[in-house]
Amino acid sequence: MDEERKARIKLTQEQLDRVCERHKRFMEGRPNGSRANMPFFDLSGLDFTGRNLTGAHLSGAILRDARMTGTVLDHADLFGADLRGADLTGSHLFRTDLRGANLRGALLQDAVMVEVDLRDGSMANKGSDGELKVIGFEPGPADMSSTILVRADMARAKLSGSFAAGADFSHSKLSDARLVRTDLRNSKFVGANLSGTDFSGADLRGADLTGATTTANTRLQAAIRTDADAVAQQVNPVPLPVEHKEPEPAPAPSLDLEGMLAAHARWLKSGGKDGTQLNLSGMDLDGADLRNRVLSLGIASRVRLRGANLQGAQLQSMQLDGADLRSANLRAADLRGARLDRAILIDGCLEEANLASLRIGADRLLRTSLVRARMAGARLRKAILHGCDLTNADLTGCDLHEAVVTGTILER
Repeated sequence: MDEERKARIKLTQEQLDRVCERHKRFMEGRPNGSRANMPFFDLSGLDFTGRNLTGAHLSGAILRDARMTGTVLDHADLFGADLRGADLTGSHLFRTDLRGANLRGALLQDAVMVEVDLRDGSMANKGSDGELKVIGFEPGPADMSSTILVRADMARAKLSGSFAAGADFSHSKLSDARLVRTDLRNSKFVGANLSGTDFSGADLRGADLTGATTTANTRLQAAIRTDADAVAQQVNPVPLPVEHKEPEPAPAPSLDLEGMLAAHARWLKSGGKDGTQLNLSGMDLDGADLRNRVLSLGIASRVRLRGANLQGAQLQSMQLDGADLRSANLRAADLRGARLDRAILIDGCLEEANLASLRIGADRLLRTSLVRARMAGARLRKAILHGCDLTNADLTGCDLHEAVVTGTILER
């Protein structure tokens, strides 16, 4: 065993079971719960079968030959993890960060890998949560050589720049996936759904596409099919797709938040004749203490409120579209009529929060909107969601125990 392996924390099965149980309590909002945080741990050969590890932190972890059948790893951080020979049959990896991971020889039959990120790890300086990765830890391309992905759902997956020679994608779903400049030599796509798949610059020499479904927008024209194509690609390589980056939040070193709240209170009391409407758009207010404060009718598009305390706050009709409320405390907050489209509420606490429609007239209701909101692992126990619009929202791992969901819109 090399020195690097010796320096890692090695867990026993009993210790892992305790970590998983605490993570379960964390997901359910129960006491004594804590997120599974095992970066660079040696977890090789351990049994994760059927565990729910949504949002777990496992970057750089060694998971060789781990038994992970049916394991839920949605939104988990597996950046640069070593999963060689792991059995992930039937696992869930929705939007999981697997950049630079080593999946050589892993089993992923029937896995749900929608929007999974398997791009080149050396291309990324930050994780999916925006935080810097460990300095000196720079994995290269994700390695899926000889990986079994039969019947896997990889719709909209990102595999650009990865290595997947000899991988078996037979009967898998790769609709709208990106495989730009992916090494796919001798891989199998027998009966696969390749609708809208982008193979620009991908090396498909020796690949078997027998019975694969392609459409007019499947990009195979610029793929490498012959040695001559490979030479041409070296001379004029297809550029890797550029991912959209969210704008940096506006710095607010001298922000007079108390003054702004006081001015907003006057604005509300005077019906807009005095004071100033609250506008926090794009500001960084991570960790702010706004318990029981009145922010109704405020504007806060794309505001950062990670870990902020908004317990009992009045947020009626507030504009919070695109807001980052990861791990924020919104317990018993009044969010009636608020707009939270595309907001990030991952691991947030919305227990007993009121997200019902807001009555603004004798016969008019303003619906609370969470269209495309990211709410994985959010705690909504006893929350009121009557009439709330949750179209295309990600509710993976949410705790909705005793929540009022009558009239809730989940899809259109």
